Amino acid sequence: MKKHALPALLLCIILLVSLPGAAVAAQSGARLYNVYGDHMLFQQNAEAVFAGEAAPGTALTVTLADQTGAVVREARGTAGADGTFSLSFPSPAGSFDPYTVTLSANGSAAATLSDVMFGELWLSFGQSNMEYNLHGTPQGRAMQQAGKTGSRSLRVLQVPHPVKDGELRSDAYPLTDAQNCYWYTGDQQDVYNMSAVGYFFAEKLLDSLNVPVGILNAAVGGSAIGAWIPREAIEADSAVKEAMTAHGAYIPQSEFTGSTYHIDMTGLYNSKIAPLTVFRPAGAIWYQGETDLMLYNDPAFYEQLFTLLQDSYTAAFSHTGGRLPILFNQLVAYDYNLGPYAETAFNEAYTRLAAADPAGRGEVTVYDLPLDYYEEWGFIHPMTKQPIAERMANCALGLTYGGSMPASAPAKTSLRAENGSVYVTFSNVGEGLICAGNTLRGFAVYGADGVCLPAEGEIVSPDTVRVWNADLSAPAGAVYAVNSVSLSANLWSSYGGKAYLPAAAFGASDPAVTKLFDDAEYLRCDTLNAWQNAESGAGIKEIWTAKGASLSVAADAAEGSGSIAVAAEKLMFSVCAPFAEYKNAKSEIHDNLDTDLTACGTLSLQVKNTGAKDVTLTGLRLYQGKALYYCPQCVNSGKNSVTVPADGQWHTLTFDLNRLGLYGSAADRWNNDVLDGVTELRLCFTGSNASLQIDDLRFSPENNEQQNAGSLLQRLIAFFNALFEKIKAAFRKA
Repeated sequence: MKKHALPALLLCIILLVSLPGAAVAAQSGARLYNVYGDHMLFQQNAEAVFAGEAAPGTALTVTLADQTGAVVREARGTAGADGTFSLSFPSPAGSFDPYTVTLSANGSAAATLSDVMFGELWLSFGQSNMEYNLHGTPQGRAMQQAGKTGSRSLRVLQVPHPVKDGELRSDAYPLTDAQNCYWYTGDQQDVYNMSAVGYFFAEKLLDSLNVPVGILNAAVGGSAIGAWIPREAIEADSAVKEAMTAHGAYIPQSEFTGSTYHIDMTGLYNSKIAPLTVFRPAGAIWYQGETDLMLYNDPAFYEQLFTLLQDSYTAAFSHTGGRLPILFNQLVAYDYNLGPYAETAFNEAYTRLAAADPAGRGEVTVYDLPLDYYEEWGFIHPMTKQPIAERMANCALGLTYGGSMPASAPAKTSLRAENGSVYVTFSNVGEGLICAGNTLRGFAVYGADGVCLPAEGEIVSPDTVRVWNADLSAPAGAVYAVNSVSLSANLWSSYGGKAYLPAAAFGASDPAVTKLFDDAEYLRCDTLNAWQNAESGAGIKEIWTAKGASLSVAADAAEGSGSIAVAAEKLMFSVCAPFAEYKNAKSEIHDNLDTDLTACGTLSLQVKNTGAKDVTLTGLRLYQGKALYYCPQCVNSGKNSVTVPADGQWHTLTFDLNRLGLYGSAADRWNNDVLDGVTELRLCFTGSNASLQIDDLRFSPENNEQQNAGSLLQRLIAFFNALFEKIKAAFRKA
């Protein structure tokens, strides 16, 4: 540049900023809120809202320009007396074409957003299993290792946790803007840190709908549902406010601190959701409930809160045409120390919620999914996230996008007992119910006493299943997949000739049931390993072990199942089903197993001797702790032991749980009252070069004739035995 040109350039700049319009623009301080940014996405065919701050009275214009620079949308307005503004125009149909948004204040450009798209926008929120990032999945780690990312047409708004003065703290009042949030595309490295469920959900919708998809990524680990609900809604609903007060969850405005940011009532709504209400999402995906189960274990209370949450979000996001759609999934198995059925009873609340509003809610079931996890995440966070997300997307296609596929998991709608069977009818069956396996599993039936027995089943029409137990002539009802771990339950809806969504569990909260069915893998004898929950860890563990023998699974191709094959290595050998682990002198019973056998009258099992010589089952031991055990009398022989002939035939052996012998003594004094915490089932055998198969363990309910005397005495002895075990454990620990 020539020296004499510099003064002229400076003069031009001075004249430019001295113009009246330019001076006002500089003073307007016009800006869009932080939730806007390059690469963002708006919901197509809805309202595109632009909000921010400017000096009162500032004339504002927002324009939307296509790739040629042509303006295709425009909105005008004026900043209000409070220094805020909100402008909007109808958003165009979704496409993969990028747009440019320009905010002008008093005729001068104040902000520009580039690479803006329109498509399907969804809110992703809940707690840690929704926050769980893509890098925490096998698919995400493989992508990162291979240097791959997602689609550029995936758009994500990352909304960080609320921080104040360097500490995690939620806000007492709704924010108009979120702090430190930013947009990115799916082909950037940031994608590995987004919600894994959100990522796979978006990718599935991208492929199915052929439009860009955006995710408002807002989940918070450990959060309670009450933290996500606006105070205004709670205060306006006296029933909810009263229930929250009764549960210790209500916090008056004057006492709010936000220090327990993930639990404190309304805090997360104020900090993370209120700033997002400028958007018009098509719906929301919700993975939450673990915290509420642990804090309150009150499904009815959760239903109240969820309904209020959905209603308040419908209003907050200005959703029209019914409730803002929310897709949610049930909780996966975890050791909540509440027993094997409490989690399923809680999950039934989701089924009731979906049934109460089939047009606005979709339920995803997950009890069949693998529960593998990475050690750094802990077993409350299974790494299996892609199937959950894809099931949510399947629901969205039926619920929100007009597809003919089921919009929710199959759910029981009616049940009738007739001619020795129970007929269960389901909704949301798609093209019809289907068995995802060779044999229908997961059902149990109960009689007038309310004690459940494992049931056989068959699909008799597109929406109806018949279930029965040959030993129960007059069933009163049925249950399905009631255990917290029901990996074998296999009733699904179908679509396109394939299994689509697993049916929802039912019966865990049935008031007619007095004893639920323990749908445990060890009872079927067709695997040596299965998922087990324990306080100190969970995973695939041995459910059948042996001493003095080796075990394998003998497959039965005709029945699609199998049995435990035992090859004896010693004259005396045993086969065990452990229900607990012993660590640091402490017994940890697996939380997914029901070890209370006090309502059971008999235990039967199938045994086949495939060896050359007879084998003696010297006793069936039911342990309580490492050393204390009871042996029931074998009905077949009238004593503890029974001979299994070497005839290669299956024999049913039945044991009377009301005729027990302590430490193998004559089984005629103790009844099943002592069997309230069994830690191991052990079959003790004697036989040289023995070869056996074991199959189909079944517990049956007791009847009045089975009751035996001596309950008070045995209770006292059991109490002192347990006390002695605790004293020994304390000394070992010391």
